[in-house]
Amino acid sequence: MIRLLSLVIVLLLGSSLYAQDQVDLYMKAMKAEEAGNVTEAVSLFEQALAADGEYSDEIREILSEYYDALGLSNDGSGSFSFRVQSDVGFYGLRYTEFNAKKDSLGNTIGDISEKGGDLFASLNLYLDYSTGNWIHSLGLTFVSDWFFDNKDMPVLDTNDWTIAPGLEYSLVGRKLMLDVGVDFNITNDGEFLPAGYAWVEYDIHKFDKQRVGVAALAYYRKDGPATASLMGSMHRTAATGFNFDIYVGAKYEADYMLDILSYVQSIQQSGWNGGFYNPGAGYDPGAGYDPGAGYDPGAGYQGGSVFPEDNYWTRCVADYGDSVCANYSNGVLQTYIEEYWASQAEIWNTLQDTSTVELSKYWTRWVGPSVRANVMYQFKTKIALELSLNMFYALIVDGASEEYEKMQKFSGTWGFKFSWKPCWFALYAGIEQTFLDYNLPEELSNYFTERNLLTSIRTGVKVDF
Repeated sequence: MIRLLSLVIVLLLGSSLYAQDQVDLYMKAMKAEEAGNVTEAVSLFEQALAADGEYSDEIREILSEYYDALGLSNDGSGSFSFRVQSDVGFYGLRYTEFNAKKDSLGNTIGDISEKGGDLFASLNLYLDYSTGNWIHSLGLTFVSDWFFDNKDMPVLDTNDWTIAPGLEYSLVGRKLMLDVGVDFNITNDGEFLPAGYAWVEYDIHKFDKQRVGVAALAYYRKDGPATASLMGSMHRTAATGFNFDIYVGAKYEADYMLDILSYVQSIQQSGWNGGFYNPGAGYDPGAGYDPGAGYDPGAGYQGGSVFPEDNYWTRCVADYGDSVCANYSNGVLQTYIEEYWASQAEIWNTLQDTSTVELSKYWTRWVGPSVRANVMYQFKTKIALELSLNMFYALIVDGASEEYEKMQKFSGTWGFKFSWKPCWFALYAGIEQTFLDYNLPEELSNYFTERNLLTSIRTGVKVDF
């Protein structure tokens, strides 16, 4: 889940400068002009002109008057300005894995559902340089999350807290927008996970308040995922009324997935013969949440041919179901492992075999169509209603085996938000759901949950000046 939230944040940052559209910059310039701040007004008018839009001709005339009055020449000389953006708020989280709770015989007995919360904050500082039809921006970004009550959320598996400082560079012209950046994710477990992204968009045609173009996105994080998209784009920008951003195209995604079938086969071949448990075998407590991740009952057992009927796996499955126990990163099974071997201390101390079967991860690659849309209605009262949608349907093109390559998934998010922006700050509240549905072959149905849903209720305040 941490990775998913981080990717969403990065995509929002990747289009942050487009959020400073011509209308916003034009209104800020007018306010600066009313306040008598000529230097700031000229800088903002120049940025608004570079952003391009329906007011370009009017802004060009205003700038011409300023240049004449101030004895300046429109020779392309640049000007600097400074921006601050901040967002502070709260997420109420509810995570559900449908039909995931099973008894010791593998029969479905219900859903697994968890609740929690996240306090988040972001601070972005931008230095803008406007020259001619171009705006260069250098940004210093900082994002943090504090997940509370997460001890009651072993399946979702969040860290206690994360921080992610980063650097961003943006270039905006009349037809081109480029945004590249890096962030450095740090968790309370001491993990250091760098990530990088790039976004480029080019407007092919503009008419009235609309523009049509192409866009490309690339994102990579050390522990996954890695994504790349090529999309067609269409936008509508207006001071009031309907505004929208739509992207349609193809997406490539790669992420780590456990090769659970090979591991189970290895365990069955080695079996149990009075063997013993090695707590370090095939377990990575620092790994992030992956709905496809699994953990096998034989992990850490060595040697032998008969698996005991009463073991930590059967005890865990009886309480939580196999999908929870098979998620190697949530730590649930580890608790049963420790309790089991505490009761088997004499066996633990007398067995000395150190062989093990490794639980390997595979870099799985997905390809499929992708749709992103954001529709907003802006009222004259500074109130806005916004609906967002992001969907991805994918097939595996490079899996660990033929069984994995039969998998399909449908994932994405949808959300609704209400906001009110009277001046340099905005208050907002909304709801968002992130879903992941798998179409699984029979061989994998016991190791993956077919449907997962994360619902978040959001409220907060944004600052932009």
